[in-house]
Amino acid sequence: MSLHEFEVPHYDPYDYRHHDDPYPDYKRLRDHAPVFHNTKFDFYALSRYEDCFRAVRDFKTFSSANGSNLEDINVEVATILDSDPPVHTRLRHIIVDLFTPDSIESLEGSVRQLAIELLAPHARTGSINVITDFAARLPMAIICRLLGFPREDEDMLRGWTDMAVHRNEGEFGVPAESREAMGKLIDYFEKDIAQRAKLPPRQDVIARLLSAESANTLSHGELMGFMLILSVAGNETTTKLLGNMTYQLPRHSDQRDLLASDKMLLPSAIEETMRYDGPTQMMARTVTRDVELHGETIPAGKKVALIFTSANRDERKYENAESYDIRRNPRDHLGFGGGLHSCVGAALARLEARVAMKELLTMMPDFVVDESKLDRMHSPNVRGFTTVPVSFTPNAGYAA
Repeated sequence: MSLHEFEVPHYDPYDYRHHDDPYPDYKRLRDHAPVFHNTKFDFYALSRYEDCFRAVRDFKTFSSANGSNLEDINVEVATILDSDPPVHTRLRHIIVDLFTPDSIESLEGSVRQLAIELLAPHARTGSINVITDFAARLPMAIICRLLGFPREDEDMLRGWTDMAVHRNEGEFGVPAESREAMGKLIDYFEKDIAQRAKLPPRQDVIARLLSAESANTLSHGELMGFMLILSVAGNETTTKLLGNMTYQLPRHSDQRDLLASDKMLLPSAIEETMRYDGPTQMMARTVTRDVELHGETIPAGKKVALIFTSANRDERKYENAESYDIRRNPRDHLGFGGGLHSCVGAALARLEARVAMKELLTMMPDFVVDESKLDRMHSPNVRGFTTVPVSFTPNAGYAA
């Protein structure tokens, strides 16, 4: 055993050094401090699969009502992420049928057409920044279509959603620029709703929400919360998943070659990427009572980080958990959360990722990543890249 493995377990999601490769830290937490207390910011963390799995299913003990972030956001909206039953049940019931696999299946053609449209200009060049040229643009375009926002607003909205989740190094709190971005998003939503009153009715997700507000099953703050969550999550999760998958495949070239030769493995490969290097690092809960676990006590009222990406590499759950195997198909991973708060948009994210990666691999089956030019975003909740430059053999025949 190396000296590195004897380091004291530590977890600080506001430390940028942790963002590059948190997995050694996670392993030390699982092995030596499965209930970890960050005394600097006074929160606790769970890192093993079984503990996180149980916590997301015990909303009476691990409550979301005090927020799903470690820090207080203090935005005057009410989101489904920050609620417990019966409020959560009412909110989820309003939109859940819009995001079932059957409901979003009709989007596949539009997703593929958009993916080809974004990729085709790069096919002859032999290079592309997978994030800025493709992965950041595709999911934002799709969620804007679902919400009824104009295409010309996509870049502006994406910039605001990216800034909304950003956190400054070493600061336990929401930076002023992140609060400002959330404020701009909410102002945009309010203006969109005001304009709708003057135009013929649209058939989109916001129309469903407005109908619920008119029926008094949704407050205006909850409506704003839905628009905020759908805009941010609809962008961040798929963008970071595509970036992480593009990063991991060349690092495991046998897996890249296997997937390029057999794209029927794409659904399994997406699940394995969500397990092995998923974008959602953790979500917070607040314990409503003292919790005794692994000989430690989490006092009532304390915030607890459920580190999903650590749980997903727990050797107690998955054999060879630190190996990236696209044939594994781990459908029980926590990459999309779990329990009542399992991601309502998971089916859409899976569809977008499957179509996007198929087109990427068709255009550039031999791609390599320039790791010297990689750049990461910085957030305690989300992990992924802002820049993933790749090169490949030019493909003049793509989308010809």
